[in-house]
Amino acid sequence: MSDPSRRDVLRLAGATALWLGCGDNLATKPPGDAAGTAIFEPTSESFLVSAWAVYAREVAIEVRAAGEIVASVRAPVVAGQAVARITGLAASTAHDVTVLADDGTLMTNLVRTAPAVDDTRPIRIAVSADLDPQPEFASDIFEQIVAAQPELFVTIGDVPYTDNGPPATTVPVYRERHAAMRSAPHVRAWLAAMGVTAIYDDHEFRNDWDGARAAAEPERFAAAMQVWDEFFPIAEVRPADDVRYRSFRWGANVEGFVLDCRRFRSADDAPDDAGKTMLGATQKAWLLAGLARSTAPFKLVFTSVPLDFGNGNDHWATFTTEREEIFAAIQAMATPGVVFLSGDQHYFAAYRHSAGLREFQVGPLARGLGTIGREAPGVLFRDVRYNFGLLDITPDTLTISGVGPGGDVFYQETFSSAQLAPM
Repeated sequence: MSDPSRRDVLRLAGATALWLGCGDNLATKPPGDAAGTAIFEPTSESFLVSAWAVYAREVAIEVRAAGEIVASVRAPVVAGQAVARITGLAASTAHDVTVLADDGTLMTNLVRTAPAVDDTRPIRIAVSADLDPQPEFASDIFEQIVAAQPELFVTIGDVPYTDNGPPATTVPVYRERHAAMRSAPHVRAWLAAMGVTAIYDDHEFRNDWDGARAAAEPERFAAAMQVWDEFFPIAEVRPADDVRYRSFRWGANVEGFVLDCRRFRSADDAPDDAGKTMLGATQKAWLLAGLARSTAPFKLVFTSVPLDFGNGNDHWATFTTEREEIFAAIQAMATPGVVFLSGDQHYFAAYRHSAGLREFQVGPLARGLGTIGREAPGVLFRDVRYNFGLLDITPDTLTISGVGPGGDVFYQETFSSAQLAPM
């Protein structure tokens, strides 16, 4: 992605000369001010541009493909955030996105639109979780993500840690925590290089939250969800109705199902019976119906918490009744190509569950390393290190690799869709 010239910048903003020439109309930016951009929810014809520019009032956005301008819009900055949906784009195309704020901040991103639903070309998707931008958790893992050039990155929770002490409890403090993450240089570089789809886990609100804890702290919960929605906008989903689970298609080869494993869950310590739920009845029915009707050879189910074998009770190991119901439904449908991707435990793992269903656990990107959970026959591999999962997918095969610092590919498996069918 080439840097825009001065002429490009002037054309982009239109009134940029007025913006930059009337400094008395703008807030003064301190050194190291918080600013950053990200591209969310790319589809085959659209994506969302999200810009954090706390000292600006408006941004101008220019989108190019193959050097030609394909979109040019302006968006107001509200509470430090500007969001614009760009539509009418060509599928499977690299787009350069330039964002110029009226305080003079210039930001650039690269994003690729998804292949069309009938496009069978090979694709690459990356996935991980657990991001705290503090220097103590630094490694070159973000450089390795950029070097791998995935078309899409899926984050599955704890991005960022808003409950670091003292914990966030109000909208302004939650915004500060999200902005600190997005404006960290290594996070900026990562977000500038690819589109992102995201879901929260617990630390975006507070540790180990469930429905009961959300009800016990309604103002804090509302603040946490408001700010998460500001920084991780979702197209054509209604956060006001608390619906953030969703699916996406990435060409002919893949359909992804992004689960919300927090908002609708029962208390972790409730009896593990038919009344206990991780997903809620509506989301569970949505997932099973989506898997049944999907025409993609590979179906990726993103769950922020692991299905089993972890530490503590804040994951599916204490929701076994519902988990086995889901497994049995997938088995009864004989749905091939299902893979579960999970996070939360802060180490990489490969698991085999009942009916032969497979799970790969990823993360952390940047946070304290975890402690190995309980041993069981279904545990095939574990490795405690910073990591992300890299999925290379063709019409015939899915290869999943565990990638660590230095670009070390420390684990890899390849499957056909039939090999991922329940037994």
